[in-house]
Amino acid sequence: MWSRAARFISVAAMFGFLPAATTSAKVTVSNLFTNHAILQRDAVIPVWGWAKPGESVTVRFAGQQRTATAGANGKWMVRLAPLHADAQGRTMVISGGNRLEIHDVLVGDVWLCSGQSNMQFPVDGSWARALHARKEVAAANFPLIHLLKIPRNNTPQPQENFKAAWMVCSPTTIKRFSAVGYFFGRDLFKKLHIPIGIIDSSYGGTIIQSWTPMSALRRTPALHSELQWFPLAARRYHQQLRQYHQKMAAWSAAIRRARAAGKPAPARPGIKPPQNPFTLSRPSPDMAPVSLFNAMIHPLIPYAIRGMVWDQGENNAWVNDPIYGTRLAAMINGWRRDWKTPKAPFLIVQIAPYSHYPKPTVGVPLVWQGDENAVRTLPAVGMVGTMDIGNLHNIHFRDKQDVGKRLTLLALNMVYRHGTLRTMGPMYKSMHVDGSTIIIRFQDVIGGLASRDHKPLDWFEIAGANHMFVPAKAEIIGDTVAVSANAVPHPVAVRFAWSCKAVPNLMDKAKMPVLPFRTDHWPLR
Repeated sequence: MWSRAARFISVAAMFGFLPAATTSAKVTVSNLFTNHAILQRDAVIPVWGWAKPGESVTVRFAGQQRTATAGANGKWMVRLAPLHADAQGRTMVISGGNRLEIHDVLVGDVWLCSGQSNMQFPVDGSWARALHARKEVAAANFPLIHLLKIPRNNTPQPQENFKAAWMVCSPTTIKRFSAVGYFFGRDLFKKLHIPIGIIDSSYGGTIIQSWTPMSALRRTPALHSELQWFPLAARRYHQQLRQYHQKMAAWSAAIRRARAAGKPAPARPGIKPPQNPFTLSRPSPDMAPVSLFNAMIHPLIPYAIRGMVWDQGENNAWVNDPIYGTRLAAMINGWRRDWKTPKAPFLIVQIAPYSHYPKPTVGVPLVWQGDENAVRTLPAVGMVGTMDIGNLHNIHFRDKQDVGKRLTLLALNMVYRHGTLRTMGPMYKSMHVDGSTIIIRFQDVIGGLASRDHKPLDWFEIAGANHMFVPAKAEIIGDTVAVSANAVPHPVAVRFAWSCKAVPNLMDKAKMPVLPFRTDHWPLR
């Protein structure tokens, strides 16, 4: 199967999809290193670019000097020794046959923020805006927060660079930037008081398959079928292209015959050239696996970063993806392998309830369950809940400030070890049957459980051995919840908020929502 996928490379070359080798007579550097770049503190710092093969390139920064020789493909790389956080802008000098100067380079913490539209969602954009957008923009004067927005693109082969540059956070630069990324970076800066770099690499309407590296597909047996996409798509496109050219050639021949006979030329056939599946210009369920990783993540590797934030899942929920959890774990592991950081912090934003998904109790809950499995099974993975701040009638909910605040609290606890600050919100821990009642225990409860609106707990369901869930009565008893229903005298399973329409009122006294869960492993329908 792998060899069939590998043949995609020759097919891509035939269609002209492969990028040209990056060689240059002049020394150049990755666009991760532009004026206002922020370098990751307390970590080895790779710096790389391109030059004439065999050319010697020297990098000078913060009292360090490193030299490398460009390889046969023209690429060179040096590694600077770790540096402490420094808010004083300095100049990086790169020299070979020519000299480059990169100004206002700071040292602090860099976070990569990626995903689909709720990560792309701007602070104050033409299609969406956060709560109190004008006020937030006017107050966005943070010269020690720098922003890098990766252009939205997808390619069939890994790209080496992109066209963008770092920006200083200001009312001018923040408007079209990721609201989640900005609010997270802002709140983190206010707590840490060091330079913060936020890289926004997001693309609305996309599926997780396109963000996953090829190596992760190959390492994950459950995803091997994705590898078949490449030769099948290439073959289908080639056939469609041939048919299109045949029809257009027949039309041209008909025009010549008509002219020779003195007759009007026939109308142009109502057909369009087929869409190249490897270079789709906008999101689509047909977007190639790996293609967003190739264009929007691969060029960032191995830039030193502190961690990653992920806000995606809506498109996979829409098609009721049964293996979203497998895909997510594969992607996380793949990114970490490529960065050579096996425990890089990975923070997940739970997709919010939205009432218009086609199967309320299947698609979104499967994504929630996949997120939770990643938290439970992978190191250094955390998640923040959104059950209480979403909008059932708008998949692009506006309260991105609370998302940023919760991500900051999570990072401070999980990554920076700042005391006993909030983690992820209460999660299901265990259950036991007590007669006609099931007792649910939770972990990560702060101060006890409570009802947000002081009304009886809602969105609990209970079932017996017949797998038929019915609405249940739920009562808080300490850090547990007792669940029962008169119609189910012998209960065996409980589900909580297991629907894309759920806005439950159960929280802890730190006002963090309890995350959705189910105690069963029965098929969803």
